[in-house]
Amino acid sequence: MNTRERLFEDLGNAKEMLLEERFTVLYEEEIAEIRAKKEDLKIIENLDEETAKEVEEKARLYHRAFARNFYDESKGRISDEEFFPLWEREEEVMTGLQTMQSLEGEKKQLEKELDVVSKEESMLKNRTEDAVSVRENKQVIFRSFVCMAVTALVLAVIAVFYFELPVRSFLWQIAAVVIVVFLCLTILYQNKKKAMEAEKFYRMMSGHKHSSRARLESDFQDIANDLKFYYEKFEVLLSYISEEQWNLFEFCMQISSRLRLCEDMKESGDELVDVLNKCGLKQAESWLYYPKALFDVPKRITCRERLDDRENLCAQRLMRHEREIEKNKIDI
Repeated sequence: MNTRERLFEDLGNAKEMLLEERFTVLYEEEIAEIRAKKEDLKIIENLDEETAKEVEEKARLYHRAFARNFYDESKGRISDEEFFPLWEREEEVMTGLQTMQSLEGEKKQLEKELDVVSKEESMLKNRTEDAVSVRENKQVIFRSFVCMAVTALVLAVIAVFYFELPVRSFLWQIAAVVIVVFLCLTILYQNKKKAMEAEKFYRMMSGHKHSSRARLESDFQDIANDLKFYYEKFEVLLSYISEEQWNLFEFCMQISSRLRLCEDMKESGDELVDVLNKCGLKQAESWLYYPKALFDVPKRITCRERLDDRENLCAQRLMRHEREIEKNKIDI
């Protein structure tokens, strides 16, 4: 493996490490949010009677305002229990879906470019090999002719001195032979030089195409890693959202856009958040998507169980990615 290939391999390993670190940050943040919500539940359960009553009243008021507007818009196609999880992570889901769609388009474009560049690189590699073969043949011919010319010159000199030949009588013939030999050597040298330049040119072009392919492969790996990140994020963090809910996602977003215009719901929601903030809740706004858990004990228990399940799943994935990081560090 040459230095360039080793550098590209090291770069690929570094990108894998960065991806694993992104996953660990993702799951650590998600676990932190889940634990904050669980702490909020403990705070709610330990509120004094008067404060608990105020929280319950504000939560019921907000839920009634929500229900009035929601059921008018949903027309029975989706329940509030199905709507809340999608509504809570609306912006995150929209951003993720748009990013994934964009990345998929870039990935397909890069695949086409990689296919073209790979074919061009293969063609240039073959031409380089042909140029090397031609250059070697030209060098052999040139060197052979030089050897023959030198040998002929040495034999001629020996013959002249040994047989005492009258050189002056053959000056014109000797001059003609020298000129012909010089011209042949010049032509053969030029042919060899052109073959060397052709080889150099094809090597340069092949190296350029190799660098282009490596750069495209690096970009392709970046996109593949981003897609891998989003796919796992949707698979794990949003696993509590069912397929039926996903099928109604666009419809839910239409409802969401209309709910933002409901003043009574916004006003009661702000009042609920203010009360929760006064109680010391860390995720006060998030309870706008779990209002029943604030006044319905069975719903609160269900909410805690779901949070526990999500935390356990995230913890398992976090542990897996941390092991991958340690493994990569050992390999390096």
